[in-house]
Amino acid sequence: MENKNFIYNLIALEITSGLDKQQKEDLQSWLEMSQENRTEYNNVVKLLTYSDRLVAMKRINADRDLLSVKKKLNRQPGSNTLLLSFQRVAAILIVPLLIYTAWSIFGSPEISKKNVVMKSSETAFGVRSQIQLSDGTKVWINSGSKLTYPEEFSGNSREVKLVGEAYFQVKSDNEHPFYVDLNGYKVKATGTRFNISNYPEDKEISTYLEHGKISLFAYSDLIQEKFIQKLNEKELIIVNKAQKQYRVQNTDGYKYLAWIDGALIFKNDNTNDVATRLGRWFNAEVIIDDELSKSDYVFTATFKQESLEEALKLLAYSSPITYKIISESQRNDSSFNKRKVIISKK
Repeated sequence: MENKNFIYNLIALEITSGLDKQQKEDLQSWLEMSQENRTEYNNVVKLLTYSDRLVAMKRINADRDLLSVKKKLNRQPGSNTLLLSFQRVAAILIVPLLIYTAWSIFGSPEISKKNVVMKSSETAFGVRSQIQLSDGTKVWINSGSKLTYPEEFSGNSREVKLVGEAYFQVKSDNEHPFYVDLNGYKVKATGTRFNISNYPEDKEISTYLEHGKISLFAYSDLIQEKFIQKLNEKELIIVNKAQKQYRVQNTDGYKYLAWIDGALIFKNDNTNDVATRLGRWFNAEVIIDDELSKSDYVFTATFKQESLEEALKLLAYSSPITYKIISESQRNDSSFNKRKVIISKK
C-alpha cells in the first residue's frame, strides 16, 4: 500500500470509472492510515477534477489507439502477451505522470480550493439547543457549549469542533467518516449516537457511546493521529487531559444522556462534580468550601423542573450540607454578575 503509483491509479479509477470491492477496500485502508494520506488524497482528487488534463484524457479513443498498436505488433510472435504487458505498464506510468504534470502546471490545488464557510452554534449557561448539519446529522448542544462546523461538508470526511458538551446522532455514511475535534483528541464515527463532554475547565474528557461504533484518536503538532481506543455500545471512555491516561467502563448511560430530556442526574458524584454541573445547569457560580471539598461525600439525585433554590433544598435535606445564595450584582457597565452559591459542611 506504500506504492504511490498504485494509490494514484486507484484514485484516478475512482473518479473516471469506479472501483471494485477490493480496490475500494485498498484505498480506504490507505486513507485510514493517517491524516497525511487523506490530505494527499484530497489534493490528487482536486488536481484530476479541476485540470483540463483529465478532460483531455477522457477524449482519447482507447479502442482506436489500441487497434493501431495491435496492427503494428500482430506480425511478431507473442504480440498478444506483449500488448497486455504494454497496457499494464501504461496504466502504472501514465496516471502518475499526469498527476505530476498537472501539479507542475497548475501548482498546489490549494489555489483553486473552494472557500469553506464555517459556522458556529453557541449556547449560554443555563440554555440548551438543537441543530441539524448539512449531511442530516442532528446535534443537541448543552449549556455553555460551542460547536463549530462547515456550512456544507466536502472532501472525504466530515469534521466539526466541540467545546463543551453535545449529543450526536450522526447520519450514516461509511464513505465519509464523521470526526469531532476536541483540541488534542478526535472522535471518529460513521453512523452512530454518542455524547461527548469536553469543557475546557474540566480535567477530563468523557465520551459515552449509546449506539454504533466510535474510535478515539489523539493528535498534536508532532503527530498526525494516534489510535487510542474503540468503544462498544454502552461504554464510557474518560481521558485525563493532564496525565493523558484513559479508562473505559460499562455504565448507566442515562446519567450522561438525561440532559437532552431536560433532566440533571447525580449518581454517586462527589461534591466538586456536583458544584460544577449545578453551576452550568442553573447559570450560577457554585463554590464548595475547603472542608466539604476534601470530604468523601457523594450525591445521588435527579432534578428536572426544580429551580436552583429547590435543588439546593433537596440536597440539604439528604446530606449534611448548608448553603447560601448571593443574588446577582450589577457591574459598572450595567451587566450583572452570576448568582453565587456557597455550599458548606453542616
